[in-house]
Amino acid sequence: MKIVSIIFSLALSGSLFSQITLNGVDFASANDTIRISQTMDPVIDYTLTGSNFTWDFSGLTATSQFLKYYQPISNSTLLVQVEFGFNAPTVYKASYFLESRDIPIDQLNQFLPAELSDLNAFSRKNNDSITSVGYSISVNGEALPFKSDTIETRYKYPMNFGDSFSSRGYTFIDLNPVTDFKLKQHRFRTTVVDGFGTLISPAGTFEVLRLKSVIEESDSIYQTFFGGGIWTALPLTTTTEYEWWAQGKDDALLKIVATDNNGTSQIRSVEYKDIYLGLDAGVTENDFAFSIAPNPISDELNVVSDSEINSIVIKGTEGNVVLESKEVGKSANVNVSTLNSGVYFISLYSGSSVSTRKIIKL
Repeated sequence: MKIVSIIFSLALSGSLFSQITLNGVDFASANDTIRISQTMDPVIDYTLTGSNFTWDFSGLTATSQFLKYYQPISNSTLLVQVEFGFNAPTVYKASYFLESRDIPIDQLNQFLPAELSDLNAFSRKNNDSITSVGYSISVNGEALPFKSDTIETRYKYPMNFGDSFSSRGYTFIDLNPVTDFKLKQHRFRTTVVDGFGTLISPAGTFEVLRLKSVIEESDSIYQTFFGGGIWTALPLTTTTEYEWWAQGKDDALLKIVATDNNGTSQIRSVEYKDIYLGLDAGVTENDFAFSIAPNPISDELNVVSDSEINSIVIKGTEGNVVLESKEVGKSANVNVSTLNSGVYFISLYSGSSVSTRKIIKL
């Protein structure tokens, strides 16, 4: 009986150890970059979850990639920094911003007399949460800031299995005087940590927490027609986000977003953390200049760029990644002493641009 009790205790303790806790250090900060692969085939039933659950997504196959860049507020315009920068009220003092698809600017461009582009979402990393504090939208090429009157909470920490919370967000966007168009965005988020266990992905095997967030959004728009304005309510949309998080990874290892289409769940995106595969979407090749020295090299390579460097990737002649590092600034020193002698290609990433040069390792 004593042996059975010991075995039971060991089994129980193993179960408890697999329940990780997420804290603020596990979430990205300004200047972090994450390599993301995209596909539309989730391979398995992504809705399944539970305690000590195993999610085997090893069959995911990327169709494209992008570099997710948590941009510092200093990368925004002065007008935007007034609303979200150092001198903004504390709750609106953003930590970083990301490209966003929260507002359908492509659809709005079909009927608005102004050209909308570059939608960015601003976030604040607090001691216990990450909040959405507003947006910036470029209108006819000029970035305009819009603070959220009600600030939505996206994540709360410390985060454990079984935790749940809800949060509302409200943002009012007024494009006057450029054009007489207004948008009211109402969001209600419910998040539950509904699983823990092991995630198997193309990037490896990880102990994770699984988050499920349901976001209900009801928007309305105002536009002038024939001299008179009218508010129009848009259909209610329900979006469900499934995320798998591990400690120390800065971002979700896997995120699947599905929308409700007349009672049927329809996948909108499948994105997961991955290594560089050369499938970058929306990346412009040779879009900025940089210099490298010495070349040929033996131990250390010095890089100087005209643009801010987000990451550096060195590949072999067959396209295999042999070195990848995050960088901040317009210069970097790269230690290549562990590489074998031969020809390599070094790529510098800056925002949505990449430039590549050939190097020779002695």
